[in-house]
Amino acid sequence: MIQLKVQNVSQRKIEREREMLLFKINFKKSALFMLTILLVFTLVIPGVSAEQAEKSNLKSTVVNSGRMVENIDNDWTFYKGAQGVEENFSAINFNDSSWQKIRLPHTWNAEDGSGIAKNYEGDGWYRKKLDIPETYKGKKIFLQFEAANKEAEVFVNGKSVHTNIGGYLAFTVDITDYVSYGQKNIIAVRVNNEVKDSAPLQGDFTFFGGIYRSVNLLVTDKSHIDVEDYGSSGVYVTTPNDKSIEENAEVTLTVPVKVDRHDIESKSNSIEVRAEIKDAEGKVRSRTELKVDGKKLKSADVSGDSVDFTGTMKVNNPHLWNGTKDPYQYTVEVKVTRKGELIDQVNEKVGFRYFSVDPDKGFILNGKSYPLHGVNIHQDRKGYGNAVPNEVRAEDFELIEEIGVNTLRVAHYPHSQYVYNKADEMGLVVWAEMPLVNTMSLTAEFSNNAEKQLTEMIKQNYNHPSIVTWGLQNEFGGNGFYTSRNASESLEEQYAAATQLIERLAKKAEELDPNRPTTHAIQGNNSRDPEGYKEVLDRHLAWNEGGSIDVASFNTYFGWYYNKAGDLADYLDTLHEKHPNVPLGISEYGGGANPYQHDLIDEEFINNWNSAASRGPWQPEEFQNYLHESAWSIISERPWLWATHVWNMFDFGVAGKNEATTPGINTKGLVSHDRQLKKDAFYFYKAQWNKEDKFVYITSRRYSEREESITSVKVYSNLEEVTLTVNGEDYGKGRMQQPGVFVWDGVKLNETGNVVVASAKKADGTNVADTVTTWKVVKYSSRN
Repeated sequence: MIQLKVQNVSQRKIEREREMLLFKINFKKSALFMLTILLVFTLVIPGVSAEQAEKSNLKSTVVNSGRMVENIDNDWTFYKGAQGVEENFSAINFNDSSWQKIRLPHTWNAEDGSGIAKNYEGDGWYRKKLDIPETYKGKKIFLQFEAANKEAEVFVNGKSVHTNIGGYLAFTVDITDYVSYGQKNIIAVRVNNEVKDSAPLQGDFTFFGGIYRSVNLLVTDKSHIDVEDYGSSGVYVTTPNDKSIEENAEVTLTVPVKVDRHDIESKSNSIEVRAEIKDAEGKVRSRTELKVDGKKLKSADVSGDSVDFTGTMKVNNPHLWNGTKDPYQYTVEVKVTRKGELIDQVNEKVGFRYFSVDPDKGFILNGKSYPLHGVNIHQDRKGYGNAVPNEVRAEDFELIEEIGVNTLRVAHYPHSQYVYNKADEMGLVVWAEMPLVNTMSLTAEFSNNAEKQLTEMIKQNYNHPSIVTWGLQNEFGGNGFYTSRNASESLEEQYAAATQLIERLAKKAEELDPNRPTTHAIQGNNSRDPEGYKEVLDRHLAWNEGGSIDVASFNTYFGWYYNKAGDLADYLDTLHEKHPNVPLGISEYGGGANPYQHDLIDEEFINNWNSAASRGPWQPEEFQNYLHESAWSIISERPWLWATHVWNMFDFGVAGKNEATTPGINTKGLVSHDRQLKKDAFYFYKAQWNKEDKFVYITSRRYSEREESITSVKVYSNLEEVTLTVNGEDYGKGRMQQPGVFVWDGVKLNETGNVVVASAKKADGTNVADTVTTWKVVKYSSRN
């Protein structure tokens, strides 16, 4: 057992759509709407948390225990394009009146990021006037970017202050020495989403450009919890990953603090750092004073201005974070004081849990078997690109909760803190992943930046109880090469370089977080070169066998890109037999579907399907259903799989892709790109995973024009028995094809006017039913 160590018109259209959707969401959820109104009056009161402010769509100032956080998403101007030779877009006196007025989050690929043509890649410029009052003198002033893709150069009053490379993680910029107090300051940001020499170099998803997450102005005392430690909160909470925490959860705290030289040199040095752990009810369960090498600061040997304060606390008989059943969390409060006066504070949510992965028993949470079944998610949405406000992203989690998953693979890059916070709250076990996808470059800059992005991911997400593994790569070498198709290096040389990078990343992950394992998503097979991909499998599993990576999963598309759907069983069993000491899972599986394309899925259809068809214009919904039914029947019989993740929860944007008459969209989602339509396969998994929300669902409901008057009817349900009536004729109880799937053969349809009703009784005797009235029989010749 392994202990888990567009411009102008287009953009205005998008803004209108966004505002309308936000209005609908707030109107529908009146409680949330009222909370937002209430926050207008409370956001300026000391003690309001940044998390509360984040939930508001308003410009807010948060005065929280010695530090000030102001969201500055509003009132930016934007220009899509590069700066001319004679221009200076960052200059104080530059006239940006012709630029587009926008608010963050923002992407310039909201429309072309999911279209048939290649999306725009290049520079985009942002400008904002920012008031810095005289009262901020003597303070430290920072800009906190939650993310900007992919390269972001920050200017303050015409001077370049910082350049960040990496599009999916937060970064903090110290602007103290560049601002003018008591007047307007000009913040300019040049963002570029071209590939260049950093991960990811490629991937089957759009590289949306822009400042697509929020930006905050942060003001602190000169002595403060470090806000520049790779974009993290500066508070790291560690608990042992073993059974001992059931009785005694020993918490180790590490808090890097920037201490002003005056405080260090002062004879009356009175900087203190204290911590408390509070339960969900607000009761203090433990407290301690953090020290430097076991000493108070004034007694410690300090060099430089960054000091690590450490300490331990114990919580007796803690309430465990126990997945979706009971995602209980505590709050760790860390306070910095000077002469007893509070000058800084950071609060972090944590959860106590222990877990392991066993090659034969799968995932184990808090000492009990906890099979992981769930979905992959991307971060984009129709009309928004990747710049999706949290209020809108919330709908994703309502759908995720409805389908009944207990795990998320957050692909293929780190997502926002909102996502991980929701996972914590909902009890979802998370695979977090760095954006090393398909290929690498052989430069030192690439490898150094990859390690930087891994470090940022781990440090920024260290305290989330939901996260159980760090993903190091996705389909690395999956194209048959690791650098480029026309590389001068041999495949062996490329693999050697890839191995060196993977080992470096694995070592860094172990150093930063020994309590979570590393994992990777291996491209599992390919019809074009089965032997070549077998070699990829062997090469990548060698990283597991050699101890570099702890856990493995496979992206498998049996029946879609290659082989037949049923071949997945032998594939998994062979891998398990050949690698008995490696925990194995499935990181991706499924197939695409246009929910308005339909067909009869028989042996002839299945036998004629091939890789070319999977990339073609015809992807009937029924075939997606077939693939998921088949895959799940195999997966559910193999409890040793440590985790399985459907690809994908939602359709997502891939600029330039053109399949299933849906340009720019990967159609493998269970829900449409705009989240307005749940495909049949959504309900298949709801029948498997959600046992609380009782339902009946008639499949192929959008297959309204049929050629045959005698047909089969299939229903998904999480109830034990389902009956069917068609046009008043009782067809009785359905034949159970597999759990959750009921079938009736030989059902007769009229040419028009069909009423199809499936119903079932709940345990309390009440009836649940679903009705379809749109089916009609139309001869093939009359439809063409």
